[in-house]
Amino acid sequence: MTYRSMIAAQPHAVARCLDAARPEVERADLAPFATGTIAVTGIGASFAASLVVAAELARRGRRAIAVRSVDLIGAGDIADSIVALSHRGRSIETVESLRAHPATPALAITNDAGSPLAKAAGRHVRIANERDATPSTTGYTGTLAACGVLADRLCGTSATDRAALPAQLAEVLAATALEMPRLAGLFRNRRAIDCVGAGASLGTAEGACLLIREAARIPAAAADTRHYLHGPMEAMDSTTGVILFGDGRELELATQLDDIGCPVLIVTASQAIEDSGGLTVVRVPAIDDRISRGILDILSAQLLAAELSDAASLTDVKFRYPQADTKVP
Repeated sequence: MTYRSMIAAQPHAVARCLDAARPEVERADLAPFATGTIAVTGIGASFAASLVVAAELARRGRRAIAVRSVDLIGAGDIADSIVALSHRGRSIETVESLRAHPATPALAITNDAGSPLAKAAGRHVRIANERDATPSTTGYTGTLAACGVLADRLCGTSATDRAALPAQLAEVLAATALEMPRLAGLFRNRRAIDCVGAGASLGTAEGACLLIREAARIPAAAADTRHYLHGPMEAMDSTTGVILFGDGRELELATQLDDIGCPVLIVTASQAIEDSGGLTVVRVPAIDDRISRGILDILSAQLLAAELSDAASLTDVKFRYPQADTKVP
């Protein structure tokens, strides 16, 4: 399947993931996850998702931290339970992070109940996205959808209507697609693109910069909003670009970058900012739930990565650097 077709398939894919996750989460033995600190772990796009999930658990009163799997391998007992994310369930680092903590209760969220990660965890919730592309589309949003169902079981019913999410996805995809011709012109031939957000939106920024690197081979980096103000933004100018996610300090940051001629995309629920110069605004629904918001926010980055990939004649190309030691056979 093509990258663009998988982006377009996400409303249906997320609906499937939600429907599949509900009974599996309900049946799972989550008693060991009822108290204490939860570590959410993964690598690559799954680590980006981990940041979003941990932020939502913390927002709802749970002690939760996102930890890169490679760091968890060598860490002591830093958590009372572990939620491990991996689309195929074969990422060596994530599997090894659970094997390094055999006494810590764990839950794997993958698309394969027979995967090495599911076996290492002993508890499993399936991502029912069915298929994915490279870079990840339905695998990433499907992972978050399953995690949203898990968060509701761990924290109590959310005020967010998860059943409404597929329709919201379709609406945001349609609205965002209208902005792509403008964004393609502004962001084409950038020498670098920064992706910036705070809290859960830092996870979205991590996911966005990975998409741009993989799809368009443009150097990209993620930064926390407040950290970005302390110097990193000084490297940005009319030859670069910045993607912002958020409704707070990101608004002023967007206008500051636009003022110096740096193309900017801001994905926000705020009504207090408009397109101007090289600044493009994509609006998403105002949702308190960080996981649902993260699913909607990543759509703009997915579509922009597709535009930049096409512009660079890299549409659906394979990775240049295949790795032999990142997946369990």
